[in-house]
Parts: sequence; C-alpha cells; structure tokens
Amino acid sequence: MGDLRSPQSRSASGNSDLASKLANPSAPVLQLTTFMDVTQNGGSLPGAHRASYTLNVQPALPFQTYRGNLLLRPLISFNFGQPYVTSSGNVETAVQFGNIALDSVFGKTFKNGLLLMGGVNTVFPTGSKPELRADWTFGPEIVIGYASKKTGNVWGAILGYFWSFPTDVQSVGGQYFYAINLGGGWQVAAQPTWSYVRDINLLRFPLGVGISKVGALGKKNFPLKLAAQLWGYTPPPDGNGPEWQVRITVSPIFNRPWQKQGAGTLRNRRKGGS
Repeated sequence: MGDLRSPQSRSASGNSDLASKLANPSAPVLQLTTFMDVTQNGGSLPGAHRASYTLNVQPALPFQTYRGNLLLRPLISFNFGQPYVTSSGNVETAVQFGNIALDSVFGKTFKNGLLLMGGVNTVFPTGSKPELRADWTFGPEIVIGYASKKTGNVWGAILGYFWSFPTDVQSVGGQYFYAINLGGGWQVAAQPTWSYVRDINLLRFPLGVGISKVGALGKKNFPLKLAAQLWGYTPPPDGNGPEWQVRITVSPIFNRPWQKQGAGTLRNRRKGGS
C-alpha cells in the first residue's frame, strides 16, 4: 500500500463529495470507524488527575429506502485506565471491555439541504468491570442539521433524552457536528459529544476543533478518512471528570455488499461519477 495522498485532478471533486457525505449522518455510506480517545481527567478527589485511553469501533451500516435512509451504528469500546470513584471517595482506574451502545436512526437530507432524522439510542450493560458497568439505557433522539449543496459544508446536532434502568436516572445528551470543506478532501471538522445528568445537575460539554482528510490509499485508490480532534471541557470537572480529550480516527470506506455495482459506487464517484 502507498501513502494516503490527495486525489488526482480528475477525481478531486469526487473526493470532496465523499468527504461531505461522510460528514452527513444521513448519507448511506458504509464505513468502519475506529477511534482512539486519550482523555486527561481531573477534579478535587484524590487520584483524579490521570489519563485514560479508550479504543472504539463503530461501523455505520446504511440501508436505503424510498422514504429515507436507515442507519445502524453499534459502538464497541475497550477502556484502559478508566477512572471510577470508590466507596471511600478515591479515584481508581480499571481496564475493561466497555458498554455497547447502538444508534438506530431513520431520515434523510431534503433537497433544500435540511437534514432530519429520528430514532432511538440503546446502551447495553456489557462492561466487564462491575464499577464501570452501565445500566440499561434507552431513549429517543433526533438529528437536525443543514448540508449545503453549494459548499458541501455540514452543520448539525443530535439531541436525545435517556432513561436508565433500574436506577431510573434521567439524562439529556447528544452531539454537535460541523464540517467545513477546504478542498481536496480536507475539512475543518469535529463531532464532540456532551451530556447532562438531571438528577445530579452534572453537565459535561466539550468545545471541539479538528481536521480531517479523505484520500486514496494504495494503487487501487482505496478510500480512507483520517481525522484528529481536540476537545476542551467546560465547565471544568468538580470531583472527577474529563478536562480535555484528543480523538484520532481512522475510517475505511466500503461499497455496500447489498448495493448494486454501478454509477453510485465509490470507485466511480472517485472518478468524478455521480
């Protein structure tokens, strides 16, 4: 395989188009996203100041219909040095197989650029460490945004309301996202996640900035997206929580096995096709 490179001039428009599609949550693009989170934690509790690492795998599985696109996004994580508060009030760390989450959303981007989706988010208590194992969590979520046909820029937000069982903890959470095209597959882009736990009045809201590149890998022009983001949390943590986070993302992109090969395939799009 060769280095990730910018496309040749004849395929530059296809590469930028693919970058815009990848930034749009409603686009029916099959990708296998793997990202590493490096988080610096802080707070007033003993042992709170330490780094943690999480390896996440999140495939995006799209299914097109006449009314819109159905997307399933399971999230599988592996936590290293994950902090938790003990019964004595100290902060300890653990290594674990994380809790699995599943986004199931349906919608589309309309001709005027409006992006609208709705669905549910589910968290399964699969954490291997009892202190870090989540409750069953379920709730509705909506996605609203705008995708410019003229510039390819994408803006939007995800908002969800979640119930945890059996503790009956209620929380609000989601994500805001943006992608500003710079040309040649380069974007200024970020997708920070935020949360607010109503029962304990705890808000964790990061301000995020990042850069991404969609390019060709190898002689066969295999499409791949690389990205890096930096999140800074505000307000800063009180007892224990994240202060800042770096996310490194690698996303190989594939043709859907259930998609007929033709003008809409990745190979043809990269050559300037539709």
